[in-house]
Amino acid sequence: QMDEKKLMREGLSSFINGLTGQKLLVEMRGEKYANGVLEDCDCFLNLRMKDVSMLQGSETITLRNFFISGKHIRFIHMDDYADVVASVRKGIR
Repeated sequence: QMDEKKLMREGLSSFINGLTGQKLLVEMRGEKYANGVLEDCDCFLNLRMKDVSMLQGSETITLRNFFISGKHIRFIHMDDYADVVASVRKGIR
């Protein structure tokens, strides 16, 4: 059985969770992109985002709230440099 609290402390999700409130560009499988503000990340890298511009090909859709399953994420791009240690500490809390 997986210990979700342990995964949040020791995994990449603690860093991503520390980016809560920041604008991110999430590249997903199938050449889809979501550009918006991170609201939450769990230990499986499932993301909840708000104020999202969803890009697929030449089509853009604006969404108030958006959920991305961790298994669909290819890359997460940040607008600004992130202090990794500070983000991990914030994400663990």
